[in-house]
Amino acid sequence: MESYAGLAGWAILPSFVTNVIQSIWYSIKYPVNSGAKPAANTPKYRRHYNRIYCAVVLLYLAYTILEVDRSTPTNCYDMLDLGVHSFSPKQLRTNFRKASLMYHPDKVGQQGAETFVSVRAAHEILVDPVTRMAYDRFGPSMLSCQGCKTNKDYINNGLSSYYTFYLGSGVVLVLMSVLGKGQFARYWRFIVLFGMAALELAMILRPTPITLLTWVMPHRVTFEQIAILHQVFISTFIAISQIGPILVPSKENERGSIKDLLARLEMLTVMSSKLPHASVHDRDPSFALIQLLNVVMLFCLMLLAAA
Repeated sequence: MESYAGLAGWAILPSFVTNVIQSIWYSIKYPVNSGAKPAANTPKYRRHYNRIYCAVVLLYLAYTILEVDRSTPTNCYDMLDLGVHSFSPKQLRTNFRKASLMYHPDKVGQQGAETFVSVRAAHEILVDPVTRMAYDRFGPSMLSCQGCKTNKDYINNGLSSYYTFYLGSGVVLVLMSVLGKGQFARYWRFIVLFGMAALELAMILRPTPITLLTWVMPHRVTFEQIAILHQVFISTFIAISQIGPILVPSKENERGSIKDLLARLEMLTVMSSKLPHASVHDRDPSFALIQLLNVVMLFCLMLLAAA
């Protein structure tokens, strides 16, 4: 449900917030009766709108990435105040004993019962190397696997969600390309998708965490890092599909603009040829220069249009 709400936010919020900001800015910058306020759909109005829109999209992208990190539930390591990547069995026993005493229902009452159960569950996960491996790579949902006994069992079971995500993402990208949607940077989407798939597979199969990700997200377990990377991948490409055509106009748009300008120059040339002919001595000396410049510009634009 949250993913659908996120997609709805990307579809509605950037344009809505941009319109609100632009209206407020225009009301402050341009007095009501000044007549200097840019009219809608004029080049100046669109230029202002595009700049505000790009800023709003980038800020919303940063918000979505920070929000997925902030909304991640407390993991077993944080619950027992342990380092994610290094702790000793003695430290695990000591911290579990402290947390059990702190949240025991006999000491704090029934309000601590739920936390006490979570502390015991976290200890049971981390004390067993097999369940700890499964938890680190796939999260707590993987521990419900009934027939999983070894690392291989948990990995084979957990890879089903891996295949589902990347096959589904690949199908969506192919359909977007076939339907002509999101054409900007479409090849880079596939390249990054394959790169993400290779990175995630390495994160799952490696016996130790990847050093760079450990440095970037030191307090996150592998499955949490993967969830954040998924959100970064989805949100970033949604943002790029929205602001990319603004920042980097497509070749089709450029050629269309060039052809429009070419048609106008041709029209001006025809109009100038229909002017009454005067003698060479009566013409303005700059007339020949203007005609020459028209010819040069016409020739250059014909080359660009044909490119």
